[in-house]
Parts: sequence; structure tokens; C-alpha cells
Amino acid sequence: MNEEWMIDVAGVSAGGWQAETEELVMRAELIVAGQRILDMITRRDVEKIPLDASALRNLERILARAKEKRTLFLASGDPLYNGIGGTLRRHLPEERLRIHPNPTAFQELFAKLAVPWENAALFSVHGKKTLPWRRILRSKLTVIYCDAEHSAKVIAAELVAKYPACASRRAVAGCDIGMESEFIRSASLAEIAEDPGADRSLSILVLLEDRAMPPLALGLDDGYYEHAGNMITHPEVRAVVLSKLRLHGGVMWDVGAGSGSVGLEAAGLCPALSVYAVEKNAERAEQIRRNAERESPAEFHLCEGTFSDLEKELPDPDFVFVGGGGAELENILKKAFERLNPGGVMAATAVMAESCCVLARTLKEFRRELLVLNLARALPLGDGTCYKAENPITLAVFSKKGEK
Repeated sequence: MNEEWMIDVAGVSAGGWQAETEELVMRAELIVAGQRILDMITRRDVEKIPLDASALRNLERILARAKEKRTLFLASGDPLYNGIGGTLRRHLPEERLRIHPNPTAFQELFAKLAVPWENAALFSVHGKKTLPWRRILRSKLTVIYCDAEHSAKVIAAELVAKYPACASRRAVAGCDIGMESEFIRSASLAEIAEDPGADRSLSILVLLEDRAMPPLALGLDDGYYEHAGNMITHPEVRAVVLSKLRLHGGVMWDVGAGSGSVGLEAAGLCPALSVYAVEKNAERAEQIRRNAERESPAEFHLCEGTFSDLEKELPDPDFVFVGGGGAELENILKKAFERLNPGGVMAATAVMAESCCVLARTLKEFRRELLVLNLARALPLGDGTCYKAENPITLAVFSKKGEK
């Protein structure tokens, strides 16, 4: 076995490859690439493997052959940006890979537009089930890599449907960049959403700077979420709870999720957070599902059932919010805190006097704060204004010592 073996991974633009890549192609004994790129290679004395679903399933076999054959992977653009480079890095140590980058399609598009892109937020729909539309629209300059099912036209239409106020936002659809069939159009999102020219698999959608942005997903009005009766954590309480949790990447449990408002806003505020919303009531679980479909957070998981039945299946949390529990509240608090990772934070709210007593007596040695939130809203009274108090909310915050 050759102990010095390495794999070259090179980027290719639509117009061809650089001289360095040409040399790699001529030296290679085994080339793995998409069919379009393989068709560009005129050599007949080299083994070629199409980089498709079958190749990815058999990647270990291909990599094993690289120990005996000089192997070259070719990919469009930069192999390390949503490309085969990242996949190979998960299978091989860095010393086995030699990466040869190439400008990506979006870099080529920005060059054609003469638009600086150092502050651009990058998104890709490849392999994604949901579109984080709020994050996309809240970015000043946004790039979205599209695919065959979600072209620039389709994505533009979805963004306009999610947030109609963005219909007039200036955008650019770039398709088949660098090819003879290249298509570039600068127009409003609404116009691109109707343009069949932007309906291609190799497409990019760029959103230019605009002031029409959706609000931050923090303390949104109760009416924004579908909910049953009063089964929702109200906006002001949501904002305080999320501030106490001090969110960052990791795992969060939202136990007794109700409408899902706390977990959904947490996921929206912190994209690196995986949220697991636990709700035992079937009707409320369905409402959470519909609310989640509208918000489309990347890492939000609805877990329908009782906490006691589901708890063992959940990953250990870094953050926990308990907004319900009833007679099981004390057990939920103790079990959730037991599972909480070192350095983690748990917050719980209660309205009923009995539940408030549970918060006051449970896990006292780990409690960081115990407070009551009193909220009064202004109402008209005759020619003047009065304040009507709402039910006070008890909030307990617990911390587990240790470092993550």
C-alpha cells in the first residue's frame, strides 16, 4: 500500500479549467466528477466515475482505490463550498487531501455585477427541506444557491408568499453562469417570481440591500401564532425567558410547548440551535406544526407525546424551557435538569398558585433567579386611559455548573 497517497480535489468553472487543473487531469489515473464535467475530458486512457448518488453510497470503495491510483475529484466552483470537498473531509484527514479552489458561481456573478460581496450572507437549498426566509430577508445582501426543485424563480415566489412586503425588493437571478445559455436578470423579487427564464436548476438568487425586512423573531404578537385559547407564552414573557436562557448553538427543549412560540423564536434567533418542542395535546401539536411550517426554522423538531414517554429519545439539552407540566411539573423539572449538560440553563414559568409553589421549592440549590413578571396594559376608560393588570407570571431560572 502506498503510504504517501493523496487525493486532489479541484474546482472547475463553467467555461473550463485553469492550467493547473488541466495538468491534474492529464496526470490522473482515476477521475471522479459530475457527468457534465466528465464530458469535458477528452482523455480515453483514464478511468472515469460519475459523481452521483451511487458514487456517494460507494465512496469508501472509491477512496480505497485512491491508495493505488492517482485520484482526482472535480467539482463546480469551490469544492469546499457545499461541494464534494466537505464530504471527503468527513471521510479523510486533511493530510490526505489537496484542495485546488476555483471561483464559485456566485463570485462570478458578483464580478459581472461589479458588486462587492464581503458582507454577503450565503444560503443553499441543496438538501434542505425548509427555507429560513426570515434570516434570508433580514440580511442586507443575500446569496441563495438554488437547485433543480428550487430554482431562483421558485425561491423568489416562496419569499414573496412568506413576506409580501418584500415583493418590491431588488434582486438578481443568475442562471447557467459562464455557459452559452447564461441568463442574468436584475428585477424585483415579484418579477423574478414570474420569469420562466429564472426557472433553471443551475441558478442563483441574489437579494440586494433593502429596507423592507421582516421583524426580528422576538416577542412577536400572540396573533402571529395559531394557538388554542390562552395556551401561549405572551410576547413580553417570551422576550424575558429567551434573554435569561442566553442562547447559543446546541440543543434546546421546549417542554409543554403549547403554540411552539418560545421554541420557534429561539430557533429563529439562533440558527445553530436545534430545538425539540414537546407537546402531548394532539390539537396543540398540530398548531405547532402549522406555525413551524410558516416560520420554516432549519432545526426545529416537533415531538408529540408526553415528556415521560419522549424524554429518553431526546438528545441532552444545553437549554430547557418548561412552560407547562401541571401535576407533573416537579418531575419534569428534576428530570430535565438531570439531563441538562454542564453549563446549561433551564427556565420555567407558571401562572397557577400551585405551580408557582413548585418553582419556589424545587431545585433551590441550583436556582439562579426566582422572579414575578407583572404586566398591565393600557385600556380606554371614558375620556382617559386606565391600566388592566394581567395574571402575574412566576419565572424560575436554574443553572448547572460546569463548562460545555
